[in-house]
Amino acid sequence: MDHPTILLCGATGALGGAIARRFHARGVPFRALVRPATDPGQLPDLGADVVRGDIRDPASLAAAVTGVGTVVSTVNAIGRLLGGAHDISIRDVDDRGYANLIAAAEAAGVERFVYVSMLGDHAAAHTPFTDAKAATERRLRASAIREVIIRPDAFQEVWLGPAGGFDLAAGTVRIYGKGTARRRHVAIDDVAEAVVRLTLADDPPRTADLAGPEAMSAVEAVDAFQRRLSRPLRTTHVPRVAMRVGKTLMRPVKPEVASIMGMALASDLADTPIGDEGFRSLGIDPRPSSAWIEAAATTA
Repeated sequence: MDHPTILLCGATGALGGAIARRFHARGVPFRALVRPATDPGQLPDLGADVVRGDIRDPASLAAAVTGVGTVVSTVNAIGRLLGGAHDISIRDVDDRGYANLIAAAEAAGVERFVYVSMLGDHAAAHTPFTDAKAATERRLRASAIREVIIRPDAFQEVWLGPAGGFDLAAGTVRIYGKGTARRRHVAIDDVAEAVVRLTLADDPPRTADLAGPEAMSAVEAVDAFQRRLSRPLRTTHVPRVAMRVGKTLMRPVKPEVASIMGMALASDLADTPIGDEGFRSLGIDPRPSSAWIEAAATTA
């Protein structure tokens, strides 16, 4: 089946790379927007038509979206900011950058825009990052483009990994809050598969909420890791009051840290409100958190 030309933004990241590999495996041609100074990595080997541009630079987007039928974007700034980047901001990428990309896509006559956002209860955290996500959703709905907004719960690889406080190599765990809320963490590969299926569908839903098959709290995850490792993990808790204060005080100086504090607090206050029906409706059998724990513990 022939498909409209696809522009993939964020293809050098973990989720974007998984999407790119799936396009290649299906024989679906795609264009990849890569920042001028960024190594495209495996993208040329995957058959991607690499175009240079940056969503912060409106002038660089016209060529990228010309002739494109569908834009797929996983771009965000928070990962790079937490990794020490100083040349970007949440405002310039996740808010203004997406405004640039949507405007360019609309001007070029793009028909569909597949956007990876986040599950609604995370978005309610009202942090710089979640507010930017919500603003992008609103812009897409107000545009002439058919939006497909994908809202996954938190990633297993992130929130049940070193970045989320589960440092198995060091034998330590940092739990945000009480750690008793039961979340349905999702696998990056499962979300990538959902993105591809929705991108290629004839008539996809405008919104797809995705949660994993297994509800598990942070405290339960620690217990599962300890059983699998046959050793204790030194566990500390970040108090909720500290997260509330950090969310407010860090907003003007470190919006990425304020965002993490706010999202972690929101996750600690409520269970994931949905099940895995979003994946099941797409014919995907999602990986449970316990399977991720088994795999991560095996390589620790």
